[in-house]
Amino acid sequence: MLTEIINGLIKLLGPIATLSKDKRELKDSALRAISNALDETFLYYRDINNGKARNLEREALLVKYWSAASIPIRHLDEELSIICNQKAEYWLNPEEYNREDIAELGIGLDSVRDAYRKILDPYYSTFKTRKKN
Repeated sequence: MLTEIINGLIKLLGPIATLSKDKRELKDSALRAISNALDETFLYYRDINNGKARNLEREALLVKYWSAASIPIRHLDEELSIICNQKAEYWLNPEEYNREDIAELGIGLDSVRDAYRKILDPYYSTFKTRKKN
């Protein structure tokens, strides 16, 4: 009887380990998508700040990056998923948004980056506070 119980527990460990691995991979995929969107957006702003003209093709890519980021992150953080979707909407017509709109929607790059970092490292906000002091 003890052998049967042990064998039953061993059979359960396989699916549990797989579930944990699947969840980790889902989280990594979601974080990678946001990281790509953030990186591409920061690079675009860097180019704009260095005197390059607006590039509608790059802005169209940013729409796609932010839309793609909103999908997997919904499993981890529904609010961040909505923000990523709003970022995609923003890049469809960025001239229609002012600073107040961006702040009200919570789609500023720094706030999105902070939300991303909090998921990446739950201790990020503690580190960030400590770093400022």
